[in-house]
Amino acid sequence: MNEFVFSLILAAAGSFAVYWYIKFQYVLPLEGRSRGLEKVFNRFTAFSKEVLDHIYIPESEENYGDITSYYLIKIHKVFPDSSMLVFEAAQDQWKLVNYLKNIKTEPKLMTGYKWEVFDRCAAEGETVILDSVSGETDPGAVELFRVFGIKAALAVPFMQTGGRARRIMVFGDSGTRHFDAAVQYLRFVTAQLNAIHKTSEKVFSGKKENDQLKSELSSVVKELDMAGSRLIQRAKERHALYEVVTKVTGEEKDVKVGTTAILNVVAKMVDADVVACMLFDESRNELVISPGSFGVTDSERMQYSVPVGNVTSASVRTFLSRKPFITPDAQNDPEVQAQYAKLWNIRSMMLVPISLHGRVAGVLRVGSRHRDFFTQDQLEFLTIIADELAIIMEMVTLYDNLSKTAAELAQMNRMKDEFLSTVSHELKTPLTTIKGFISVIMSGESGALNEQQMSFLTIVDQSVNRLTHLISNLLDISRLNGKVEMEFSIVSLEGLIRNSVSSMLIKAKEKNISLSSAVARNLPPVYADPRWISQVVDNLLINAIKYSGAGARVSVSGYDKGEAVVVCVEDNGPGIPVEEQKLIFDKFYRGKSSANQVPGTGLGLAISKSVVEKHEGKIWLESKPGAGSKFLFAIPVAKARHGLAPK
Repeated sequence: MNEFVFSLILAAAGSFAVYWYIKFQYVLPLEGRSRGLEKVFNRFTAFSKEVLDHIYIPESEENYGDITSYYLIKIHKVFPDSSMLVFEAAQDQWKLVNYLKNIKTEPKLMTGYKWEVFDRCAAEGETVILDSVSGETDPGAVELFRVFGIKAALAVPFMQTGGRARRIMVFGDSGTRHFDAAVQYLRFVTAQLNAIHKTSEKVFSGKKENDQLKSELSSVVKELDMAGSRLIQRAKERHALYEVVTKVTGEEKDVKVGTTAILNVVAKMVDADVVACMLFDESRNELVISPGSFGVTDSERMQYSVPVGNVTSASVRTFLSRKPFITPDAQNDPEVQAQYAKLWNIRSMMLVPISLHGRVAGVLRVGSRHRDFFTQDQLEFLTIIADELAIIMEMVTLYDNLSKTAAELAQMNRMKDEFLSTVSHELKTPLTTIKGFISVIMSGESGALNEQQMSFLTIVDQSVNRLTHLISNLLDISRLNGKVEMEFSIVSLEGLIRNSVSSMLIKAKEKNISLSSAVARNLPPVYADPRWISQVVDNLLINAIKYSGAGARVSVSGYDKGEAVVVCVEDNGPGIPVEEQKLIFDKFYRGKSSANQVPGTGLGLAISKSVVEKHEGKIWLESKPGAGSKFLFAIPVAKARHGLAPK
């Protein structure tokens, strides 16, 4: 029993010894290492959080340097005995741009060093460990590391641009014992700096483009403002000229009035004291001032005239060379005849030629009592004014000529109408007599006729009929061109169409043509002259029968279009060529293809058009070659046109 108890006690003691052995040998070191790792992790986590909290997009390169300095401070707090240096690539050297450590001798920033290991580090983009710096090729770099007390260092590249790092962060220490821990901080920080750099590059580029666009936009806006001011000024000038042109081309149509108005506009726009229009007088071979000049009295105007041969005169040279001229002081300018400038008491002066279609009509002379008063822009405006003045003068001259020509043509047209009316009346009486005697002879009352005589008389009778028809048309067109008084009344077009169709049936049968009518029921009446409207329908039917050809179909229809009644005469004949359709309603015009085959005067459609228009209606044509023709006319209904109720 005692042995068993002793054995238990011995076993317990052994287990206890083993436990504490394991505890001291393995567990406690592992726990210590775990706590150390946890402490390192927590410290790195806190460091990372501070770094990430401080991340922002810099607005400039200087701000990027501030971020780098902040990260150096944070790393230095973790490794207070270390030295932190930042180098930047500059051509074939590495310049010191930042450092962090309290040292007695301050190194000079932006000092350049030639360091091959940095070149390799920047090109490969990998962290480089410098176990020893004594063997570096650049003595200045070795001295720099000696000042900082650096015997070993970590070089970490960042700011990647074009596949190569622009900067290198150096972590220096007296040995390599902190390198494993420091490399994580350095890589984390440089990763953040690289990310910020890439983002900031885009921001800087965008900002630069934005600034450039703003600058360009500002320049464009400024130019637009200037252009707008010029446009406003030009608009004012053009508006003033428009008013002048309107006045000149109005009822007065007087060159003197127009010239005076333009010269007043010039004086107002350029604030001139004298504006004169000097015109070339061919009879005198001189430049003389036209009436209506601004700031020039009649006595001064009468005293001023310059022979075109006097080339010492600036006005004459401008007239001959057709080139504008400007002077800041006419009284002291050797190119100007001073006596005339003194006569008008002017200093600054502008001269521009007045020309149109290569012909110079004169010179526009503008003066001011102030020296150096006019500008090149005003000279350009004056050139425009001179062009407008030349156009107006030419326009009014042409208008006067056209007015005279129009009056002469109107007088000739009246004489022509009177002649036609007189001749037609004079011809109608003997034609009536001729036709009467021919009818008597053909009836056999004056004796028997043989077959040849009857044939000749038939031809004569037909010719008399055509001549009578021509005279009637001439009388009608003459009356329609004059002030014919139509006898308007409320008329039913249905009845007129029916009568016209009935009267044309015989002619249609002679040509083997089918003639029909289709008029809508309850067709509203129109207010018209029944004789003239009947003639319109007859003319359209006669043309359709004559030109549609044997075996064709001709139809007449009438339908209500609300405010007007439309009458349509349609055939399925050869149609009318497109190029002739716009001429078909002209007087005496006849189609080229049928002019020698179908008899006619070429007045029927012209008469119809005039009659319809005098009824305030419209007549038109619809035709396609080979597909027949439609002649339509519309007459306003009586109620719509005159407020009259149909009977």
